[in-house]
Amino acid sequence: MAKPIPRLEKRSALIDATLDEVRIHGPINVHPSEICEALGLSKALVNYHFGGRDGLVAEAMERGYALYVDGLMAAADAAGDDPVERLFAWFEAQVRWTIANPGLAAALNFPTEAGGMTEETSSVIASRMTEHGARNFANLTALVVAARVELSDSDPEDAVGMALDAGVVGWLCLGSSVWFSGRHLPTREMGLAQYLDLALAHMRTLIVAMLSRPAA
Repeated sequence: MAKPIPRLEKRSALIDATLDEVRIHGPINVHPSEICEALGLSKALVNYHFGGRDGLVAEAMERGYALYVDGLMAAADAAGDDPVERLFAWFEAQVRWTIANPGLAAALNFPTEAGGMTEETSSVIASRMTEHGARNFANLTALVVAARVELSDSDPEDAVGMALDAGVVGWLCLGSSVWFSGRHLPTREMGLAQYLDLALAHMRTLIVAMLSRPAA
């Protein structure tokens, strides 16, 4: 029998339990009745707190995304002061996070296909997701700028150039994450996971070469 959950913690407990399901299985496989049964809570609380299943899933995804953005920067901070090491700690953390959280990653990257946030999702939740996304790209851009300045004589005030560099690093990271998490159907059977460490080393070489180029 589930341990009773204090009244003021029930809403958060529902979000956390839903996030656990979304992380691995994706939002399309979330069944509030099963979650409530496991927690020993009434299913009526889902409607009361979230307006229904979609609201619960949206809140769980929003919490998961916020934790993900924080986790990437925590990985960069743990790498120390060297700008290049900080950038690659962020990069590797994203790839490994996607592998460990395939359901949530797919829902964030491909919400319609993965059964993620719907058009009916609260504008407040959608706004929070946008804020997290902006913060994530700002973090990446800051890391790229610091690494570019460290590796070359580039002007950190070149906003357009730095944003493009950050975009290229982000796109490479996203593509790598999708492939190595096994979410890319055409390459799923190729056993790419065994080459993850080697691939990360090659991507590091490519990105260092890009960021080391002479200033325009």
